[in-house]
Amino acid sequence: MQKVLTLNQLIEKEYFIVCPFLATDRFISFCKERSINTSKQQLEQFERLGIFFPIARIAKPKMKVKIEYVDNGKEIRRLGILNDGEEWSGDIIEEYTHFWFEKSYAENWFKNGVLWDPSTHDFEGWSLFYDEEGFQCKENYYSIFQCYSLYNLTRSTKCELHAEWWHSYDEEKIKKITDQISDWAKEVIDVHKENGIRGEKASLICQVLSNRFFPKTQSDRRTIHLSISSDYYNWKWNKYCYDWDSKSVMKEMGISIDELKNLHQIISIDAQNVDPLKHWYELVNFISVEEKKQLKGEALLAQTFYSMEQMTRLFYEDVTGEKLCVPSEGLGFKLENYYGKGVIDNSLNYLEFLANQYHLNPRPRLILVVEGNGEEVQFPRLSKDLFRCPFPNLGIEVVNLKGVGGFTGEKRTNKYGALEKFIDYHHNKQTIVYVVLDNEAGTEKTKNKLLKATSKYLSKRFVTKGEYIHIWKGKTIEFENFNDNEIAQAMTTVCEKSYVFKQTEIEKCRLQRNSKEADHLSRLFKEKTGYYLPKRELLGKLIGYIIDNGEKEFTSDGEPVRSIVKVIQQIIKLASLNHQSTRFESWEKNQKSGFFGDIKQNK
Repeated sequence: MQKVLTLNQLIEKEYFIVCPFLATDRFISFCKERSINTSKQQLEQFERLGIFFPIARIAKPKMKVKIEYVDNGKEIRRLGILNDGEEWSGDIIEEYTHFWFEKSYAENWFKNGVLWDPSTHDFEGWSLFYDEEGFQCKENYYSIFQCYSLYNLTRSTKCELHAEWWHSYDEEKIKKITDQISDWAKEVIDVHKENGIRGEKASLICQVLSNRFFPKTQSDRRTIHLSISSDYYNWKWNKYCYDWDSKSVMKEMGISIDELKNLHQIISIDAQNVDPLKHWYELVNFISVEEKKQLKGEALLAQTFYSMEQMTRLFYEDVTGEKLCVPSEGLGFKLENYYGKGVIDNSLNYLEFLANQYHLNPRPRLILVVEGNGEEVQFPRLSKDLFRCPFPNLGIEVVNLKGVGGFTGEKRTNKYGALEKFIDYHHNKQTIVYVVLDNEAGTEKTKNKLLKATSKYLSKRFVTKGEYIHIWKGKTIEFENFNDNEIAQAMTTVCEKSYVFKQTEIEKCRLQRNSKEADHLSRLFKEKTGYYLPKRELLGKLIGYIIDNGEKEFTSDGEPVRSIVKVIQQIIKLASLNHQSTRFESWEKNQKSGFFGDIKQNK
């Protein structure tokens, strides 16, 4: 196969900064991590056959190092390299020179013939890579993207034998099969010698593109991960991108537009075929780079192939201005057609719909707004213990206003108070806001204001619906839902029977509930006990009565007897019905359906 670029050109252009070449052992480990079970013996045999070569090979020259012995001759201290012609009367040792891929260093080695392309030289056995003392004097280097062509090569040259059948064959059958295998092996190798390996050119193209495009593939679609060697700490990727000219690089590699497009298609197909997580391709794209690196076997191999696919796709777009299909598209299916125009280009919107599709979105389906600490604790308790429906499992979140007055913005001059904005924002995000309020001064005014407010996100609908705002008709949650005897019993319990409250005392408070005094129960409790009523504990006792007698809380038709049970039932139903949108079209339809706010009628 004709090389895309020569080794000298790769060095001159420094096409190895972002994706450095790997020494043999590291390349083997890289491949094995991706379920390509290669070995030195296999790589050597492929080279011997002339079908798969390292990118580069070095022969390490020996250098003389000046030393002195210390610690009574037990240790040595290196004093530097002994240069040619330098006088030195002390001791020396000979060591192999270290090598690393840095432009000037590699160019010097290439010029002096100790760095070369193995495909341009006669084969030499790898046993010669070690001297008489066992020290390595030669080393191979591979591109990480060569795992792609190696994967295809090992698959095409692999033949399986099954012991359960082989054991039953007679000698004639074995000889026949052996001859067939031999003929097949010769044919396969000859084909590779003549035509090359599937993906061989793609591996080299991706190495050329890696400085420019590989960092973009190391991404969670919101940030990119750039890692370079310490030898290039002054190298600036942004400047490199600014100076990059895709058309010039295309011309330099000598490939055509059609060839690049076909290579992209082949890589994309191979990536999908190898990927055990291909059905979760879109979701995996949003996972952090570090977490994706924790994938194993073919799942990790697929990520390498996807990086090659993306690099060639970005390069093609840079050259032609035309976008190619991502691996999850094809046969007329376009992500944009499914999610909606512009969605996939907006990572937050795209992730929102995707998270909904996989039921991973932590955004609540319903927010229950309450006024007090007792309701904040007891509403979830009642749902869990009476209905066996924990709020978190239903996607219900509780927000405590700690008194509605400071939240509604009644004293503000702006059109929308804080509560209106809160509801409008979450309804636009497809989260129902259900508000439960005590019937105090200004509460009805607040409700009316909410029902008349127009959404700033959709002018054709109101901010909310009347059924999403519940005001206790009995003024407070206690008077609305519990009889005088239950309240008296609960108040006696919370004061540890220091005073026994009477049903008639509670009845009197109930009759006075419409007076200007806000909390008659608290006043009564203070008068009789001398300290303040622990309202959170009181509500807990009252809710306990409901839970302990759950079978009595419903009619024979299954209808709730108490308002609070009916409210919880309604909340559970609303949350269950609020299916989260997986595409823009369904979100828009929901917004216009009247589910989040009544639709204005044209006059």
